[in-house]
Amino acid sequence: MRFYRPPIIGSVFRTDRSAREWSIPKRMLLVGVPLLAAVLACFAFVTYKVGAHYLTTAYSRNSLTRAKAQAHEIASRLETARNELLFMADGILDPKRLARYLQGRTEAEGLRYREIAFQGNGGKDDAFVLLNTGRGVVSIPPDTALATRFGPFTRQSAPTDPQPGQVYLSQPLEVIYPSVPVPGGVQTLPLHVIRLSTPVFAEDGTMRGMLLLSLDVVALRNVLSLYASQRSPLHIYPQESERYRSFMFDPAGWILFQSESPDLPDADLSNDVVRSGLQGDLGRTGLDIAFRPGPENENYWAMVSEVQAGRAGLSTLGSRFADAASLNRSSFVSYVPIVFRGGPGQLPSVYAGLGFIDTSFMVMASSYKLAGALSVALGLGVFVITIVMVSMGVRIARPLIQLANAIENKAAEDDMSPMQDALLPREAHLLRKGVNMILARLREVVQASSLHDARSLAARKRQKVCFDTELAVSASDMPDPDSEKMPGIVGVSPAVKSLRALIRKAASIAADVLIIGETGTGKELTAEAIHANSSRAKGPFVSINCGALDENLLLDALFGHVKGAFSEAKGERKGAFLAADGGTLHLDEIGNASPKVQQALLRALSVRRIRPLGSDDEIGFDARIIAATNVDLLESAGQGAFREDLYYRLAVITIKTPPLRERREDIPALAGYFIKLASVETGRTLMGLSRGALDALLRYPWPGNVREIRNVITRAVAFAESDIIYEEDLRFGFSDAGAEASAEADPVAAEWPGVTGLSGLSGSVTVASAGGHQQGRAGTGAGQGGEAYPASGGATGMTDASMADVSPNGGGEGVGGFPVASFPADGGAFDDAARPRRRSSTMGRGYDAPPAGDDAGGAPPTREVVERSMQGDRARPGAALRDADVLASLNPRQQSVWPRILREGGITRSAYQQALGAEVSVRTAQYDLQDFMKRGVLAKVGRGPASRYVLTEDYRG
Repeated sequence: MRFYRPPIIGSVFRTDRSAREWSIPKRMLLVGVPLLAAVLACFAFVTYKVGAHYLTTAYSRNSLTRAKAQAHEIASRLETARNELLFMADGILDPKRLARYLQGRTEAEGLRYREIAFQGNGGKDDAFVLLNTGRGVVSIPPDTALATRFGPFTRQSAPTDPQPGQVYLSQPLEVIYPSVPVPGGVQTLPLHVIRLSTPVFAEDGTMRGMLLLSLDVVALRNVLSLYASQRSPLHIYPQESERYRSFMFDPAGWILFQSESPDLPDADLSNDVVRSGLQGDLGRTGLDIAFRPGPENENYWAMVSEVQAGRAGLSTLGSRFADAASLNRSSFVSYVPIVFRGGPGQLPSVYAGLGFIDTSFMVMASSYKLAGALSVALGLGVFVITIVMVSMGVRIARPLIQLANAIENKAAEDDMSPMQDALLPREAHLLRKGVNMILARLREVVQASSLHDARSLAARKRQKVCFDTELAVSASDMPDPDSEKMPGIVGVSPAVKSLRALIRKAASIAADVLIIGETGTGKELTAEAIHANSSRAKGPFVSINCGALDENLLLDALFGHVKGAFSEAKGERKGAFLAADGGTLHLDEIGNASPKVQQALLRALSVRRIRPLGSDDEIGFDARIIAATNVDLLESAGQGAFREDLYYRLAVITIKTPPLRERREDIPALAGYFIKLASVETGRTLMGLSRGALDALLRYPWPGNVREIRNVITRAVAFAESDIIYEEDLRFGFSDAGAEASAEADPVAAEWPGVTGLSGLSGSVTVASAGGHQQGRAGTGAGQGGEAYPASGGATGMTDASMADVSPNGGGEGVGGFPVASFPADGGAFDDAARPRRRSSTMGRGYDAPPAGDDAGGAPPTREVVERSMQGDRARPGAALRDADVLASLNPRQQSVWPRILREGGITRSAYQQALGAEVSVRTAQYDLQDFMKRGVLAKVGRGPASRYVLTEDYRG
């Protein structure tokens, strides 16, 4: 039987010919089609592999993004809790206020915070616990909190070096409070919390205790539940059947809890699903539900190690953290570290880890669909090319951007150092080389300019000062008519002219005078000037120091005695009152007189008669009384240390001699004057003063006033090697050794060798007004607290004189027919060596003596003290002591008590002494408190033992 074949098929499939003889259609059909089919199959296979790979990567990144979003939300809540804790620590730790704050946060954000606790250094009396039950905030007794296992007062370890702003974070704990009061009774309240604690510091920098805020772990679990559900903000495909599970673990590998259904926000914490099928340890200290897989789970511990290193990642594993098998559905397990920053300036550290398990079918379904869409290969190619081009563009531009940023930073920081070599393209390398050449040229210019400026400054400091020019610049246009009458007064400032005028006015009447001023400001010289310009100038000038003699000797020196008044009385003694008859009696340091002496002086001044010791007769005297003191007598009278009636007897005219620092324009005149005196005393030719030395004199604070400047000039003239006094010839303070010892602790000593014990020195004028009350404040400070320099004749000077109206005494009492008045004084300079003085042979020169227990100030405050006080003042807008310059003028005693004054709103004198914790005299405490009053910080209320110093309006709040 014959088989019939069509002509075409027969011509194509003929088998009687070899392959070399095949026709073109045959070759295309038998060779081209299979080959093209193979190419298409390979293309389809490659497209499938590439597409599946990128789809898997994209979906794994989505899983990782979800994990990072959850970790970020947890970290954000921890950071928010940290800020809430620091905000509460900076405020007032009042339990009621904090309870209202916690209730308000609960109403606004839900049940996020569970506990607020404070444990102070004072024990149970300085502690409180606030518990948020969900239906209200209740207070838990400290004893109950202490008895509670893992209560808020249970510390695993105390902080070794607590710092402000440092927050300590605990691991999740399970706490059970027994007998918690709730509406309708009491109940046991179990909690799972994460506690944040921070140290609380007082105004003076001491640690008050620890403040604690606990975060509800259930609230954190609900965050995981939300992100692991179809309600997640990152949810994409609502139609798919997704299976997600999140869990949290600590750096030690303990699985703490897992996500649950968002419909069960109050469900108990658990990790049953995550740990199902795993072997390990169940329960750790503080959290019984915690589970730690055994070491055989290598994939899990590899994930924990990555989190401990601070790295996020993703693994493709099978179920129960096993390696993926071909027949086992694979799971994406993403892990992300949860970081927390404990304190300012610290880098975030790993607090815990978050795991996110994705067991959905999305990848498998997408891979099957991708197999039929070969056109995706072209799109992926374009996408890859785009990514490559962008990456190349970024890599090319990155070196140029870095170079531009480096140049900008150098310009902002004035840094002219050469730019460091780096791996740069050739073009960027050439640009860096050109920039370095410009920087090198700039360095040369700056160095040359600095050298020129240094040489100019050094030459200027070595120039000799022309005192005539300096005085012409400082002097006013109007001449002083009293300067010729008082040649010992040195100075050209308005204060000096004002003092001369006040002395002339006080000398023109016969009223008694009270002189107030700091040590070294020339109170006795002022008294001598009044005497020399008065109608009693031809009479004797007797000066006696009331603080240099004991009570009996002082009474004898003042009132005298008759022969036989006591066993040693071999002859008659007139006493100071009679010795100064027809002249002036100067009572120095009248504030140190005993009550008995004050009573005797009061009677003598009242009746103008005295009774010598041992005499039955009273003797009248005709002497003008000029008293001097460096304390506020009216303040002492209020404290019971000085008779108030005696004060008003003495303070007919009150003159204040202000310190040298308040009239620095007279320093050139004083320097030239004392150089002339020292040159004569040392037998040297008249010396000059360099510009640098004059600048140093003008900068120095002069705690010893004019007496100190004379000592400094005399010392420089004696030891100078040339005929010009240079800056290095000046030695301030007591000794060079003292300067070297104090230079490290005293900021001023670094610039002023030898200076120690600087503090705020100030003063003002006291006026006896028509009402008979004191107006103004007497200066206090180191200058009044002690005399830092040896006594020697010198000059005193004042600045910024302010004249007060002369007003009659409220009682109408006067001396010599003149009304009782007070003249404020600011300025003047006396030379006690310029004219002779008449003194009684029985009287000794008296100086302003330091009060007992006064340390004469101290070193200026350190930067830490200033910043701590400024940080405290920032909470009180308008406080004047926020200025570091003003704060620096306070002495160390005032600085140590200042935080307590701010906290309590005021202080008494006895409380001020107790707060210092040292042997501090009553007078020293009075000086410091009076200095606060002078600055307008404190105001005195009450009198006698009920006196209290309270903050003024500007410093309250």
